[in-house]
Amino acid sequence: MVAGTSIGAVIGAMYAATQDPDWIENKFKEFIDSEAYKKIGLHRLVPTGQPNSSIFQTAATYMKNQIIINLSNERLGILKQERLSEIIDFMLPVKTFEELQIPFSCLAVDLNSGDDVIFNSGNLVEAIAASSAIPGYIPPIEKDGMLLTDGAVSCPVPVKTVRKMGADFRISVDVGLNHFEPLENPNLLQVLGRAEQITSTRLGEVKSEKADITIRPDTLNAFWAEFDKIDQLVKLGAEETEKQFWKIRDNLKKKKSIHHKVIQFFEYISGIERDQAA
Repeated sequence: MVAGTSIGAVIGAMYAATQDPDWIENKFKEFIDSEAYKKIGLHRLVPTGQPNSSIFQTAATYMKNQIIINLSNERLGILKQERLSEIIDFMLPVKTFEELQIPFSCLAVDLNSGDDVIFNSGNLVEAIAASSAIPGYIPPIEKDGMLLTDGAVSCPVPVKTVRKMGADFRISVDVGLNHFEPLENPNLLQVLGRAEQITSTRLGEVKSEKADITIRPDTLNAFWAEFDKIDQLVKLGAEETEKQFWKIRDNLKKKKSIHHKVIQFFEYISGIERDQAA
């Protein structure tokens, strides 16, 4: 079973539909070479200049460069929701949760309440669009009185979700920043952006603490729209996973022991009680 937020929701759904990593990689390359990718212009969003630009900082810079700051009261994102849905529709071989080969959930966050919203049935494209609506880039999605945006805002690594799905061995993949470059004569946006980056990175670390194994590949501090780095990132991800192989195997053996299952049962019951109390 798989759970994901943001780009993790896209990758997770693709895997749940095919269980074929090679197909996923090839599909992304097909998308990068497509006219749809060129038409959307995602490559124009990639930041230049100051390293480690945050999502919000880059969005603000883009809007300033396009002289559309004055539209901020009217526009909620740089790209239209329809564009995001078109991309997701292109990437997925199935359109509903029920067509997936293995259980899958994705998360969005409701801007009205601050609550996480879990999707695990129905329209797959709509659910992933909500989970991937990056603030500043994609307008939040209105649904049932909620205003849904990127799930990574509150839960970049949904370990708790797969636990609720029934997983007794949980592997988290954290693709947050690995390191921070020194700020050189930072301006206001850069200071705010760095603060947001640190918060997001630390949140990912905290959310991963409940996982049995956490894989943190070197992401080259790539911006989310730098799809041209796919070969490098896939290679680095595979290398980091291989490093964790024996640790994963040993932990799986421990999980199978009766003693561990008894401990795990009481931890699970305690977790339910804490959730109910909250």
